[in-house]
Amino acid sequence: MQQNSPPTDVWADDRVVVGRSTIEGRGLFASDDIEKGAVVLRLGGRLVTSAELDRLIAAAGRDPDASYVDTVMIYENAHLVLPPATIVHFGNHSCDPNLWHVDSYELAARRDVRAGEELTLDYGTNSGADGFAMECRCGSAHCRGWVTSDDWRRPELQVRYKDHWTPALQQRIDRS
Repeated sequence: MQQNSPPTDVWADDRVVVGRSTIEGRGLFASDDIEKGAVVLRLGGRLVTSAELDRLIAAAGRDPDASYVDTVMIYENAHLVLPPATIVHFGNHSCDPNLWHVDSYELAARRDVRAGEELTLDYGTNSGADGFAMECRCGSAHCRGWVTSDDWRRPELQVRYKDHWTPALQQRIDRS
């Protein structure tokens, strides 16, 4: 698969706002109804190798003033590092999200979303870096308790998110 370059910056639909989340801290919310299939976020930043990502995360861990490293695995050995302090930083995980990937960098509504709903993504659909694991407190009926870089292996998720994974994870699924 050819690796296309990401946009340099993040874009969000005007209906996406930041608010207080019951999942974690602050989150992204729909200020108005959003129809199924509407692109609501376009991820941007720069692609780095797995080794470079490991160095960035280690450096951020040593510096209490460093920004959190927001990252998405796009291709094997190519991770998108999002610019710090963008609106997507507030996107929370859910095991039953209302957003999903429609291509390498765009997230669209998985179903109709009502005004006031928190906009969420299943991090398992874009987190493939070795060793990633996060406790989940999403509260959905589908909550897995943990989100990991191996969630792409779960048959029920492969069915639920068919063709809505980042390219690296979709390729892993296709090969398995």
